[in-house]
Amino acid sequence: MDPGKKEGPGEAAFDLILAKIKTVSNVFLIVLLIGLTLLLGATIAMRFFLGQPIAWANAISRYAYIYIVLIGSAVSYMLSGHATIESFYNFASPRSKKVFDFAHYLIVMGLSVILTVKGAKYAMSMWGVHSPVLPFFSIGIVYLSVPLCFLIIFLFMLRNILGLLGLYQKK
Repeated sequence: MDPGKKEGPGEAAFDLILAKIKTVSNVFLIVLLIGLTLLLGATIAMRFFLGQPIAWANAISRYAYIYIVLIGSAVSYMLSGHATIESFYNFASPRSKKVFDFAHYLIVMGLSVILTVKGAKYAMSMWGVHSPVLPFFSIGIVYLSVPLCFLIIFLFMLRNILGLLGLYQKK
């Protein structure tokens, strides 16, 4: 991977797509966190002052939290913020590190494919089920968080594995 090598048009486009996904995910997480804070604050205030909390706040906060955790973990994976055990990795040779990275990427990509496909099927099957507290809200929307999270992780792992194989220039 020569630093003077120009990126191909596909490489730049893929990086742009990943950057947009990361930006959209971050904005989505910020909106969810602000909304969750306001909703729970209003519920606490109503419980304190009126003795009656917002009935649907618990369900919405639970669903928002699921999205925050899953999409947040995908963003964390993109930023290499996930927990790692580096004891053996730091002592390994550069060639061994490539083998470890390759195995890691393949395992995570395989798991991501399985969870994206199975998660999408499950979300579609749950689309007709509605929350008891929110009859207009499909539970399938909540289950959609799993395939979204793992699709993001898969795309990022694809970027990494192509870079590792020398088919893609890492920045």
